[in-house]
Amino acid sequence: MLGNRLENIAALCFILLPALASAGSLSGTVTRSDTDQAVAGAQVVVRGTIYRAISDTNGNYSIPSLPNGSYGLTCHAPGLRGAATTAVWVPDGTIRDFSLPPPSDIAAIHGLASCAGTPCQAVIISARQDSRTQGIALSSPDGTFSLVGLAPGEYELRGVAYGYLPANVAVTLPAPAVDGGVTLVEQNLDLALGGTYALGGVVALSDNPLDRSNSTVRCNGQIPNLNSVTNTGGSYILEGVPAGPLSFTAYRSGYSSATQIDINMTGDRNINFVLIKDGNGSSDPTFRLEGTVTLLVPDQDGSTPPPPAGSHVSIWNADQTFQRQTTTNPAGEFAIGSIPEGNYLAGASREGFITQTADPFDMTANRTMNFTLELDPDYDWGPGENAPEKGCGCSATQTGGILLAAFMLLLLCRKKWIV
Repeated sequence: MLGNRLENIAALCFILLPALASAGSLSGTVTRSDTDQAVAGAQVVVRGTIYRAISDTNGNYSIPSLPNGSYGLTCHAPGLRGAATTAVWVPDGTIRDFSLPPPSDIAAIHGLASCAGTPCQAVIISARQDSRTQGIALSSPDGTFSLVGLAPGEYELRGVAYGYLPANVAVTLPAPAVDGGVTLVEQNLDLALGGTYALGGVVALSDNPLDRSNSTVRCNGQIPNLNSVTNTGGSYILEGVPAGPLSFTAYRSGYSSATQIDINMTGDRNINFVLIKDGNGSSDPTFRLEGTVTLLVPDQDGSTPPPPAGSHVSIWNADQTFQRQTTTNPAGEFAIGSIPEGNYLAGASREGFITQTADPFDMTANRTMNFTLELDPDYDWGPGENAPEKGCGCSATQTGGILLAAFMLLLLCRKKWIV
């Protein structure tokens, strides 16, 4: 019915207001740990993205226009042991240097990394024992890789790359011969092409268990932006997530971000976040708007009074940087929390009733605001229905009104003034 369609459009307008990631940059120098000499030709890969760089003759590398976010970084140069970081927050102008150690001449694994049968660059190759990484390398432009400085033993050789499913194989490195030398083992890896998946879960707030809406979960480094905004209960769903090692950030104004780095997406996943109220200079007070929505329905024989639950209440400020919507509970009550100090507008709406919008008001303390919605006398509840129950809302006499209402709602959506 029309009301449901309009409510869906309104909901989409709220959903399609993602926080855009600002451009950042990453640069630094790669040197040898034993001599501090610059390393040319070292690869630096931003895990879970298409971003990478190769150091010049002075060991310098640069990755401009990297969307700010939290990333894992991997660096490797031929003949040296690779290095990797945990989560690194990358705003504009981030500098991250790498110092790569030389190998100990014990054992090495050489091979070719392929992606869906084609040799590929920047595959992250790791040798693991008991879930601990003992060596790490990146495949070269021709797909070859070399893991050096490994001790004899049993390893799980693993290859991961953005957009592909991981490849795993067991490798045994025997002890070197009595006369010394380096044990070399040849082992190739082929990664299968991955699909796209869904990431869902809940973003909890340390100080507000009632209204956990308006947090954002973002898959970092994606073009176009890939993010989702939580609903009142804190739930989110992120569709179209590529395969491979990715980083995700949950954030909200006034809270410290909680990031889970290097989630290896091989299928649908469920990840929860907890955001802690930021105590580092973010002590600005927030307030709560609450109240009741009453439905005013004239007495009519045979009519069924509508339930108090299900009305929508919205609040927004003049420049639309703060917007939130909630739904009344079975008693017709609503509450919207974590509202910063400022000037706001608020309104209530429900299918079949006339929308009510309050005059602009200041939030400088907790506030109670009640709404009374009157039945729309021109609303078509549909044949065979007893008003005010939902009907089809589709009578021919109201076609012009339907088109006008849809047009007006789209204009409101464009302005982000939704009630």
